[in-house]
Amino acid sequence: MSCAQPVPRWHAALAYALLGPPVRDLIEPGAPSAARLLEDLGGAETVRQAVIAARYAGTWPYEVPAELAEELGAAQYAAAWTVVLTTLGPLTTNPRPVVTDRALTAEEQRLLADRPPHHGS
Repeated sequence: MSCAQPVPRWHAALAYALLGPPVRDLIEPGAPSAARLLEDLGGAETVRQAVIAARYAGTWPYEVPAELAEELGAAQYAAAWTVVLTTLGPLTTNPRPVVTDRALTAEEQRLLADRPPHHGS
């Protein structure tokens, strides 16, 4: 008699970290797939907007419950999380960097040159 190993709940854990409760009952492919996960959650843009809203509300990222995380390796989870975040793209409402056309003021130059006492220069 063989004892079947439970399938790690990668997508449930990653979805929880992205969107918070409840724990979602998602199809678990056995290994994380960012594209599949985001598709199952309604699409990357839908998830990205929900994450941005939670981030600005101060509730993101959500802590994954221990019962979801116990079957997942920490390094593998970190790698999967990085792939999901990279797939989502910038988590801001203004993804473009702020660029100025002016020279730095004397105060801005002083702050830029400021070094802590232990810096050595």
